[in-house]
Amino acid sequence: MSKVVATLVIRGAKKIVKEAEDFLNKAVKEKQEAQKLEFPETAFYLPMANALLGVQVKTLKDARPVLEHARSLLPGEPSENLWLPYLGNALDAGIATLLAEEIIMALRYLYGQEPQKDCNGFFTDTIIRSLGIQLVDGRMPGAAAILGAAPDNKTAVEIIRQLQQRNILIFVGSNVGGRSIIDQLIEEDVQMGWDNYIVPYGRDTISAIYPLNWAIRAALTFGGLKAGQAKKCLLYTKERVFAFGLVLGEVDDLKYATGAGAINMGFPIVADTQIPEVKPSGITTYEALIKELDHKKIVARAIEVRGLKLTVTQIPIPVPYAAAFEGERVRREQLCVELGGKASTSFEYLTTKKSEEVEDGKVELIGSDIDKLENGQKSLPLAIIVEVYGRKMQKDFEPILERQIHRFTNYAMGLMHIGQRDMNWIRISKDAFNKGFRLKHIGIILHAMLHQEYSAIVDKVQVKIYTKLSDVEKLLPQAKKVFDERDERSSGMIDESVDTFYSCTLCVPKGENIVFADGSFTSIENLIETVVNTKDINILSLNGTDLCSKSVGEIFINPAPQELIKIILSNGNSIVLTKNHRILVDSKEGLDWKKAQELKLSDYLLVPRKTSLTSINQTYNSNGSLYLIELLSDATKIYDRKFILWLKNQLKLKYKSFKKAAKQIGFRYTRLIHGLHNSSTNSRGLTISETKLILKFLGVNWEEVKHKICEVGGMMRNISLRKLTVDGDFMYLLGLVAADGTIRYDRRRCNFPSEVVFTNSEPEIVRRFSQIIYDFFGQELKIKNKLRRESRYRKTEMVRVYGPVVGSIAVNLGIRAKKGEKYRLDKISQFAPNLIAMFLRGLFDGDGHVTKINLGISTKNYNEARDIYLLMKKIGISTTIMKATGCYQVCTSNRYEFNKFSFLISSYHPLKKRLIREARFKSDKYHVVRTETVPWNCGNLIDHLISKYNIVKSKQTIDRGTIYDWMIKKHRISKEKLNLFLNKISSQVSLNDSVFQDLLRWCQSQITFEKVKKVEVIKYNEKEVYNFSVADTHNYLVNGIVVKNCQSFAPNHVCIVTPERLGLCGAFSWLDTRASFEIIPTGPNQPVLKGQMLDEKLGQWKNINDFVYQKSNKAIEKVSMYSLMDSPQSSCGCFECIVAIIPEANGFMIVNRDYPGMTPSGMTFTTLAGSVGGGVQTPGFLGVGKLYIVSKKFISAEGGLKRLVWMPRELKELLGDRLKKRVKDLGEPDLIDKIADETQATTQEELLSFLRKVNHPALEMPPIL
Repeated sequence: MSKVVATLVIRGAKKIVKEAEDFLNKAVKEKQEAQKLEFPETAFYLPMANALLGVQVKTLKDARPVLEHARSLLPGEPSENLWLPYLGNALDAGIATLLAEEIIMALRYLYGQEPQKDCNGFFTDTIIRSLGIQLVDGRMPGAAAILGAAPDNKTAVEIIRQLQQRNILIFVGSNVGGRSIIDQLIEEDVQMGWDNYIVPYGRDTISAIYPLNWAIRAALTFGGLKAGQAKKCLLYTKERVFAFGLVLGEVDDLKYATGAGAINMGFPIVADTQIPEVKPSGITTYEALIKELDHKKIVARAIEVRGLKLTVTQIPIPVPYAAAFEGERVRREQLCVELGGKASTSFEYLTTKKSEEVEDGKVELIGSDIDKLENGQKSLPLAIIVEVYGRKMQKDFEPILERQIHRFTNYAMGLMHIGQRDMNWIRISKDAFNKGFRLKHIGIILHAMLHQEYSAIVDKVQVKIYTKLSDVEKLLPQAKKVFDERDERSSGMIDESVDTFYSCTLCVPKGENIVFADGSFTSIENLIETVVNTKDINILSLNGTDLCSKSVGEIFINPAPQELIKIILSNGNSIVLTKNHRILVDSKEGLDWKKAQELKLSDYLLVPRKTSLTSINQTYNSNGSLYLIELLSDATKIYDRKFILWLKNQLKLKYKSFKKAAKQIGFRYTRLIHGLHNSSTNSRGLTISETKLILKFLGVNWEEVKHKICEVGGMMRNISLRKLTVDGDFMYLLGLVAADGTIRYDRRRCNFPSEVVFTNSEPEIVRRFSQIIYDFFGQELKIKNKLRRESRYRKTEMVRVYGPVVGSIAVNLGIRAKKGEKYRLDKISQFAPNLIAMFLRGLFDGDGHVTKINLGISTKNYNEARDIYLLMKKIGISTTIMKATGCYQVCTSNRYEFNKFSFLISSYHPLKKRLIREARFKSDKYHVVRTETVPWNCGNLIDHLISKYNIVKSKQTIDRGTIYDWMIKKHRISKEKLNLFLNKISSQVSLNDSVFQDLLRWCQSQITFEKVKKVEVIKYNEKEVYNFSVADTHNYLVNGIVVKNCQSFAPNHVCIVTPERLGLCGAFSWLDTRASFEIIPTGPNQPVLKGQMLDEKLGQWKNINDFVYQKSNKAIEKVSMYSLMDSPQSSCGCFECIVAIIPEANGFMIVNRDYPGMTPSGMTFTTLAGSVGGGVQTPGFLGVGKLYIVSKKFISAEGGLKRLVWMPRELKELLGDRLKKRVKDLGEPDLIDKIADETQATTQEELLSFLRKVNHPALEMPPIL
């Protein structure tokens, strides 16, 4: 090793160790040594220290010995004059660096400094397990960690694309001079995330410990190694984790030190600068540290020195093609054309033909290609018909191959494919189009990939692509008939195949509103389109007692059932779901996820009092930066003389002549000349969309010049913008227009808004409306009196406004946009709360009412009323929707909400202001708001505290009778009274008691409870329903109500699969593996003849044992397919659930991967997984797939389900009817109720008490040990 390199490594290591020591001393001083120190969601404590030293760092005190060890590894820097070996010293310094970096990052988590902005931070165990399959099945053949920044953005993107084309997982981070490759990729709109194989870890070098932590945990998770086996762990990462580092830009001391740590793990480093090289191999497979100055060759060079043997799929198409592009989304601004989805009729269909009917490689396009679209056209109908022939092809294989159309199409960069069958949706990006991608290339992809992956059964493939609507509509019924026949034929295997997921109906229909993290909302179909089109979205989700912000994960479009369930609540709000969709219910047994069709009128649903959590998605803020021109229609014309003159000068400067400019931009010359004519009365002025196009060719950002435009208009005349930005007055104006305005259109001018008419019976409101118009636009309005049609005694005043600006903005924001509909307020909901309050003030002054006991807003349409309800939620006001004569009223329901309304919204209306001031409510100190309560289960928690601390009920501020009623769940507990109770007993209990803290959190929670008033079945005539996944919390809010999200399963993994035992990853049944072998004989699913029966009860066969013995490198001699205790099947780490023995209960428990809480075994899922994974055979512990639980052979050697004593409620619900049927078959129909869940027991003591109470059968069975 170069002496220079060794010197820099040791110098960097000393800096990092010193930083860790200083940080740890600071933390100990501020938080004490007993303070917990941990990374989120891992069973491996600080993984590097755990793997290499066998140390379990749980507290700040535990970190000291690790740092002391790191300090002991630091050698002195090599002497300038005396030659001594320094390779070992430098590598020791590298290990010291890793240990110190890990402690620094854990301390950052303690102080809330991680994860960094736009970065993933620490990689959880769950992510590692879900990726494990892809790392071993070849979809992710290796990983690259990039540190620094490329010399320019283009080079950064090129390097990333080269890695993606090879399906390499890419970790990006660190920086050069404060600039990170993360910033470069964001600036170039490169989509990042696990689905895209690009994971940003952090913007400094120390955070590079995250990828290295990920690698070392692979040894513990999948390698079967134990903590403290340092040499074996490092050898495992060298031989099994094919990772390498790319250092872009200057290599400083810290990068040298971190790089030395990576080299210890067998990961070579390649830099793009002139650095000393370290070429001797041994620690790494080949060279350890090299340089490659040519960025076009750096990826290939890194792959070479790591010893990776990769092949890039070569298909004759003009865009890169690899699995890494599968998660790519084509946003609206990137969109060239879309096929299917909402835009057009579409389907895809694969069928078997006779040999003479298929011409291999033939791709026909019947209809127009995407380069023949008319100007402005963005969609086409589509039918993809794949016809195959093969001697071994079977009808049952058709749907399996057909599903691959989704995967194969998505592998092309710049293409996005969602759905299947007649719900497919394909998007092609402008970049892909500009590179030459056309529809015929889809056929080329399908032909090549079907031959590549399914050559064992496919001999010929031809593809027909139709884009004529008449052809698509003619062919669609034929395809649908086949789809129906397939469903009937394969109904026996759907429940235990991947299709279970795709035919899932746990979805939300069109029109239901999803609530975002900032309190704004939109319909679920618009959310799906937004996620696909423009940006990632953060939705509101329930996490325990609090609301949190979560990103939308995978999106799903599923076939719609003919009937749905409509649920109406006591507050008038409602929700429509598919029958099986789960919704969170507060029952006396605890919080419970129930199917929509199972709800009862006594159930209470969870509804937040306030929905505004963050400004993550907020589009329109309150700082004055939102310009009116941003809200105008693109057809609005620009008349500002100074701006037009500036634009003309810029065009002359760049193109020398307008004729040349018109040709370059794509304008007709006469159109450009007329548009630039410098007249304020020019009806041919440039539209906003035309201006944006010109600015794009000039290289000028619209955001930088929009503030210069002060005169706009419609087709006839200009309007001055005296105020350029939106404020409270303008929002009030929009509220008045929504309530009492009418927008008239000029039919001669493309139905452009031409006039706004406002009428109101209160002169002060009309005067204020007129004043706002004058302040913004300088128009003086004439006020006309007329009789109100509804009453001959009341006069109204009317004003007319020339309305291209006000009308256009109102329509664009959903106000008076459709005939028969006054407004949809999802776009208004994107404004800041103070601006929304002003809009609601205008709506209230126009359509509001005040009584002695409430105030509110009236509207004729229920959907409009619900939009108002959700707007109120965003600003923190809880209301009720009531049906009145000829209208719906959104009203306050109690004095607290009345007061909040009068304070936050208030009124300019003289009469309404007076009535609000005069409102008087009876003072009642015992009055509580019925929805401001806590869950029923809090009665159990109060009972627990009273018993534990011997609290005397008669000495409390709440009478003992009320407390007794709480404990027996006779009445719901109000937050107000519970808070009084907790304050009183706070001196008698430990304030850190977890039960006391739970009660306190519910007191402070924003969650309220609304009773179900009505449940009914309704017809649904749409084709699609929708869903999406939410990581960790697995729920979101529909119309302000907490419901379950959709969850996907892990992909396939190699293990012994029988007809009654599916793979432990949960994805493939025995039928699927049989088909997989027929399709890919050399693939992962190989047939194993059972051979001689050795033990029928345990499920042991000679050939199975021989196969396992050989495939486990002779580590496992025998395996029992039906036993937990005697030679159970080993687990790789990708299991969905863990079965674990509870000896004291004479039974076992099951916990699923998605359950984060504690179990009666005293361990969480992640802790248990550390003992089960890695190919280890551990009697009493077993990794399984979820559906195996309801198999007749499930742990049958020990008694099967009768031994099951505990499982999470979520898992019970997921298994649902299958579990009910299985226990009924066992002759134990009430067994499900005898199996405890987390609401009944999380400790062994609680579990045993519950089991005795319900007389669980396991207690009477023979001893399990």
